[in-house]
Amino acid sequence: MYLRTGCGYNRLVPTSDLRARLQRLRPASRRPQATEQETRNTPSALRELTYEPIPELVLPGVEQHTPYGAFQLIEERYPLTYRHGRLSFAALLAQQPETLARLARAPQFAVADLHGLAFLDTETTSLGTGAGTLAFLIGVGLFEDDAFVLRQYFLRRPDEEPAMLTQLLQDLKPCSGWVTFNGRAFDLPLLETRLTLNRRRSALFQRPHLDLLPPARWLYRGRLDSCALSSLERHVLGVPRTADDVPGELIPLRYVNYLRTGQTHEMRRVLYHNAMDILSMVTLAAHLLEVFSAEGDGRRRMADGGPRSPEDWLRLALWHNRENRPAEAEAAYRRALAAKLSPEDRRTALLHLAALLKRLNRRAEAAPLWEQLASFTANDALPCVELAKFYEWKANDLSRALEWAQRAEAIIATLPAGWRRVEAQASIARRLMRLRAKLAGRGER
Repeated sequence: MYLRTGCGYNRLVPTSDLRARLQRLRPASRRPQATEQETRNTPSALRELTYEPIPELVLPGVEQHTPYGAFQLIEERYPLTYRHGRLSFAALLAQQPETLARLARAPQFAVADLHGLAFLDTETTSLGTGAGTLAFLIGVGLFEDDAFVLRQYFLRRPDEEPAMLTQLLQDLKPCSGWVTFNGRAFDLPLLETRLTLNRRRSALFQRPHLDLLPPARWLYRGRLDSCALSSLERHVLGVPRTADDVPGELIPLRYVNYLRTGQTHEMRRVLYHNAMDILSMVTLAAHLLEVFSAEGDGRRRMADGGPRSPEDWLRLALWHNRENRPAEAEAAYRRALAAKLSPEDRRTALLHLAALLKRLNRRAEAAPLWEQLASFTANDALPCVELAKFYEWKANDLSRALEWAQRAEAIIATLPAGWRRVEAQASIARRLMRLRAKLAGRGER
């Protein structure tokens, strides 16, 4: 006898094969045990392979009951002195809310209590945020009294979602804002979708939010091979993960296997992964807030015992510059230049500091920086052009202006053929013509 299956195409499957497949999907604890006759007729090696029971591990935590049913709640408490890598949880509470507000671009954080932050991370059934994606595990980290509390809300079955979301909303009510890692693009939109589908209307996610990924990228892009949280743990926070961890891309499949078999050992690994993400977000937030703070000077040491690096000062300066804080940007540029930078970073610092001083109409202070740039950037005409402008219009030294313009012309001639070179040659030709005319006494501009 054959049955027809609906798997996107039609094919005939023997009934015996279909029964065998369904049998394999049943949890080991529900599989029928071999009869005595079957055991005698089965070779010993195959007998062990076929009938050895898989140990059933119990999920950690407790069953949490709500008016909408129950779910599994796992809770762990850590003292504020607990060190996760190089930093303790107390290091975050020592930071200034004003820095948090600047980094998150959320003025509400400036008057917030850092004790009220909630750290959120989800584990899901797929990497999308659509209606078909389920957040089967939600990790939440909170400061309560003199401890950091990690709560993990776990769905033993998908139909427990209303109960889990009910408890989650209740626990998050007192919080002043959220901290996530890539949560702006993933975690928060997903949670909003799940709340909407479960008819849970809430204004919780209108509260201020710091996504740690953008500032981490701002600080470490180009310095690390990756700005993933696992990379930041290894290279910045000093956090090792044990063999209990599971790669994030494998987590959806692990949950599907758990639903099929009822075995919980893989879920313990997923719980470990989620817990480590939450704990690392706390110390990463402490580290980023300290690096991006306006306090400190070149002699001040970070909370982890190390000095702020020249690269940190440069990235901090670029950030202040982008946020239109010229005084803070200038101070950070000068601290970076006073330290040992790579040639490329030194060029970046000189270029941006000179442009900043020019914008502030402090061109005489910018001129020595342009000269430094011209001394070791033989293929960039910009410093020479800027010096030609300065000596022509501000220092009134036409001979030096002509000298710098001629150097710029020689560099431009070496550029690859194209419209950029054509435009640059036309511009420098006009400048040379004007300077020569002035020097000849005709005074033409």
